[in-house]
Amino acid sequence: MKPSAFELFCMYYLGLTPEFQARFHNLNAVARHYGVSPREVEGWLLGFHISASYFPRIKFNLAEAHGKAQEIALFSSADDARSFARKTFQEVLTALDTYSDKAYFEDVDYNDIWGDLK
Repeated sequence: MKPSAFELFCMYYLGLTPEFQARFHNLNAVARHYGVSPREVEGWLLGFHISASYFPRIKFNLAEAHGKAQEIALFSSADDARSFARKTFQEVLTALDTYSDKAYFEDVDYNDIWGDLK
């Protein structure tokens, strides 16, 4: 069964189960959950325009969203995690309007990872 874009985003990027509990999901785990190949999951991500290649090219901090989702799922309720996930997914959809092949909105300067070289 193919998930919705929201369900796939929650599981793959936010690390949330369908019950909005925290759990690590890599590509293989997501594929196993849906009974498909990792290649098919990659196709879904591309089809929904939420593959990893999109995120550096939109104004959205995915690492921060993942961290907050995990914190909420671990220390609050499933309802709070669901609410955060819905809000965050809407933010991603809005941020996709900023997509540009020429832009690169990277949050981390890997040449100065600790920020102490400036």
